[in-house]
Amino acid sequence: MQSALGSLGGTTSTNTDALAADDTVHAICAAVKADCESHACTTYDKFEAVSYKTQVVAGTNYYIKVKVDDNDNHVHVRAFKSLPYAGSEISFHSMQCDKTSSCSLEYF
Repeated sequence: MQSALGSLGGTTSTNTDALAADDTVHAICAAVKADCESHACTTYDKFEAVSYKTQVVAGTNYYIKVKVDDNDNHVHVRAFKSLPYAGSEISFHSMQCDKTSSCSLEYF
């Protein structure tokens, strides 16, 4: 059974392949960092996007792997970017903690 990211139309990558983080994804991470810290009840000295997948809905869901320290600790962040007519606004949706570099990005 494929994950939702791999089987839904409009994804930018296959079931297992994530794309390297680009300037757009780094900007999205910067925009949702405070919400992520609030959600996780912690602060992150490092919050560096590593890779991502997208899902086109009525806007775009971004699933982003974020490195949060100098070890192998990561979080997975889900952010939403609305369509241009709605202002192309970025909003935090959810996150998963206790991830590593080897954890694959999946729909959540």
